[in-house]
Amino acid sequence: MVEIKVTHHRDVFKLFHHRVCGSTDPEVKAGKPSPDIFLIAASRFLDKPDPSNCLVFEDAPNGVQAALSAGMQVVMVPDELVTEEMRKDATQVLKSLDDFRPEDFGLPPFPTIG
Repeated sequence: MVEIKVTHHRDVFKLFHHRVCGSTDPEVKAGKPSPDIFLIAASRFLDKPDPSNCLVFEDAPNGVQAALSAGMQVVMVPDELVTEEMRKDATQVLKSLDDFRPEDFGLPPFPTIG
């Protein structure tokens, strides 16, 4: 299952320090909406970040709830079938990842191309 998720995005996944997959990681005892997966991912950084300084990208309501339960901020890029009610708890909701502006979260902006 993990390979299916990363096959078409290998270049993106190479940018990450590590990845935690709920279906294969033995430390993840409960699936979303439990915060386990996000807390474990944060704990694996060399400098353990405060959860409130972590930013999660999610497409599903259970993932949003898991991130919030972990004390993290969450950007939701939902499927069109996700209702407004299901979107309301996300820190930010975007139609596309292309709309993400890191500076909205106090991060450096993307470099200008051209």
